[in-house]
Amino acid sequence: MNAITAVARFSFWRRASGFKLLGPSLIALLPCLMMAIVLLEEPIDAFDLYRDYMVPATLYFVLPLVCMFIMLPVLSELYEKGSIGYLYTRPAPRWKMLLGMYLGAFAATLPVFLIGVAGPMLLGLASGGSASLGEWLSLSLGIFAILAIAGLAYGSICIFIGVKTKRPIIWAFIVLLGLGSTMGSLPGAGQEFSLHYYLISLAYKWCGITASKTDLFSPLESVASVPESLFILLATSVAMMAFTAVAARQRDVL
Repeated sequence: MNAITAVARFSFWRRASGFKLLGPSLIALLPCLMMAIVLLEEPIDAFDLYRDYMVPATLYFVLPLVCMFIMLPVLSELYEKGSIGYLYTRPAPRWKMLLGMYLGAFAATLPVFLIGVAGPMLLGLASGGSASLGEWLSLSLGIFAILAIAGLAYGSICIFIGVKTKRPIIWAFIVLLGLGSTMGSLPGAGQEFSLHYYLISLAYKWCGITASKTDLFSPLESVASVPESLFILLATSVAMMAFTAVAARQRDVL
């Protein structure tokens, strides 16, 4: 069996076995809970509510938190327990071990993201409203695609932080929520240095958002193109995994 595939399977089941995905799944369902509360209190269309308010909340809060819960411990726990040496002494290049751990953990985020988009869709369909099943599917597939692509980039950052630092949770909050979500939502040219800005751009293009209804999204006229957004997100994933390989060589395994 290919070393990357074998390690990816190990990493996936290590993150997905038992009830380890319960916490991230509950986080992913927070927009659904918020929708339910609003729909009980206000006569608002569920489709508009999810598209204009819950999608920004999903990208701002749910995405980084899910990635931190699932991706951050992948290697940091092995370093903390002193068992990382077992992984690195396998008869395969170290980069294959790192890539396998990354891909396996990333795969574990996908069912969580799927739950996060399926919940609001089912709630919206059950509550009635003007949107058809096709419209809900189109919106849900759009946000799921954005979350999956973002999971590659945010996950690679979490993997790097887990290897590079000994206090990964603190740095993950600073980078993903501080420099990521917050900077990407602020006006001005600085937002273009945040991955969140490119996620917002994809949300405008793929989710049919035509105006910013919350302070979590940038003005429509400033968004990046789809090719540019995809390039930045995927290039970040590759670059961060390359940095992870360098950091792994520099960090003591004991």
